[in-house]
Amino acid sequence: MLPDDRLPTEGASLLTHPLAESWQRSRGYGLARADQHISFIKAGLLEERRSRNDWVPQRVQPLIEQLGAQITRQPAIVVIADADGLVLETRGNTDFLHKASRFALAPGNPWGEAERGTNAIGTALALGAFCEVRGDQHYLNQNAGLNCTAAPIYRPDGHIAGVLDLSAPAQRPYRDAQRLIMQAVRHIEHRWVRSAIADRHWTLRLHADAGSLGSAQELLLVFHDEVLVAANRLAMLEFQLSPAAFGAVEFAQLFPDLLRHPSGAPHQTLAGNQRHYYSLLEAPQRRVSALRSAPPAQRHDEQHQKALRILNAGLSLCVTGETGCGKEHFSRHLFQESRWRNGNFVAINCAALPEPLIESELFGYAPGAFTGANPKGYIGKIREADGGVLFLDEIGDMPAGLQTRLLRVLQEKTVTPLGSRSAYPVDFALVCATHHDLHRQVQAGAFREDLLYRIQEYSLRIPPLRERAQLEAFILQLWRELGGERRDIRLLPEALAMLARYPWPGNVRQLLSTLKVLLALADDHAVLTLDDLPQSIAVLAPRQENADTDQEDLQAAIDTAGGNLSRAAKALGVSRSTLYRKLGRQKAVAE
Repeated sequence: MLPDDRLPTEGASLLTHPLAESWQRSRGYGLARADQHISFIKAGLLEERRSRNDWVPQRVQPLIEQLGAQITRQPAIVVIADADGLVLETRGNTDFLHKASRFALAPGNPWGEAERGTNAIGTALALGAFCEVRGDQHYLNQNAGLNCTAAPIYRPDGHIAGVLDLSAPAQRPYRDAQRLIMQAVRHIEHRWVRSAIADRHWTLRLHADAGSLGSAQELLLVFHDEVLVAANRLAMLEFQLSPAAFGAVEFAQLFPDLLRHPSGAPHQTLAGNQRHYYSLLEAPQRRVSALRSAPPAQRHDEQHQKALRILNAGLSLCVTGETGCGKEHFSRHLFQESRWRNGNFVAINCAALPEPLIESELFGYAPGAFTGANPKGYIGKIREADGGVLFLDEIGDMPAGLQTRLLRVLQEKTVTPLGSRSAYPVDFALVCATHHDLHRQVQAGAFREDLLYRIQEYSLRIPPLRERAQLEAFILQLWRELGGERRDIRLLPEALAMLARYPWPGNVRQLLSTLKVLLALADDHAVLTLDDLPQSIAVLAPRQENADTDQEDLQAAIDTAGGNLSRAAKALGVSRSTLYRKLGRQKAVAE
């Protein structure tokens, strides 16, 4: 064996032992070192593979955009591949992206060891660890012009999701490649555990340095009851956890001397591996979205489930309905439960802005694109929605010229800002909303037919409130969302029934405004009656004065409360505004 465990290999630079073993595996695959043709998969299959790897837009897309922008001044690219080594996305220097395509470093190309022999992507997957392959260390001669650095990305359950790679010319390797790749992978794995799992379970954060807690360098372990259910890769390595450990290893096995109580500040802990750490133990945050708190019949209705499947499949959704019927409200809740939820929900009203402003808002603009523009330029709503959902309200009012530009974006999955020659790749789910009949607009020549079919791959109608079943349950859902339950403000059954009977010509928008007013006027712990409803709503029911609250009773309650009207109202079981109203009516009668 040579010094520093390096082996000579025919026609190649000295190889580290792992790379020498990779060369042996490559021979075993029957690969010849001479140039050979390797097929890439078709566009339809590539989209299918991308949909199966939804962790890329959810966890990685914004980060590789940043990395791509960071390295763009040098001939280098960032590559994301799946667990089989299939390239899903590339970003970076535009010139080198074209050159890299000659090496088949483009989406749809396989880079597993079995197809490409020794290479950073395939060998990192084979090793399950960081790998760098320089120049003629590549097994295939045709890849000798590359210098590649890669590391696998691990899911919170210990399995490999894919790999992140940075590739550059062999003559000009990217100097900081290893630091950039490892830093990015740790950040992805840390965020994956925190955003996907940790908020619902007990989370233990560990590090030898208390100042590193909360950073991507900390060890994260997540427990459901007493059992380990997730961890980041740093914690897996530290405690030698294989995928079989998840769902099997208990808290006490790893931390026999640590009591499972939330800790407000870091304190020293001796773990079962006999190492000392600073630790923070966090109880579940129990962050439940407003939609999940809705009644089961409302939450799991057929329309919602169909729309959710459409959104998760990356298909476009068109939501129709009367003005104010809750199209955006429905779409936001849909987004919160979809696979796009870790991106942004970006909304723009196509009817609320003049045409030039809509264009710059949607597509963004380059620095100095027009007079009065931000000197730094503007990214635009479409690129803001990358990895999330773009919501185009009142799409039927979009000017004809913008319809053409939007169609191009949807077809090519790229956007070019105003005043720029650069096209930026984007991946988002599209939800459009309108109160118009778009088919009639097509017939009238006001809306492009090809755009209609592109934005309306699936269409659903939100009924107006007057047509909805279980309206009382929906009102209570909104009441919770607005904080009524948290403040212990209750609607008496007759008041709730009256709200449900009202026709609501302004639909959800009007209902929300009414509930906000009721909450603003009410004290905490109040009970709201028919008297507290706006006159336009309560007039539908005959008023029944409470015989127990005549003038003497009112005055007695006020006297008992020492003149404090809030306490008096509480004692009478009415809201403060109701008490004011009764006092006002009695004063008017007395006069």
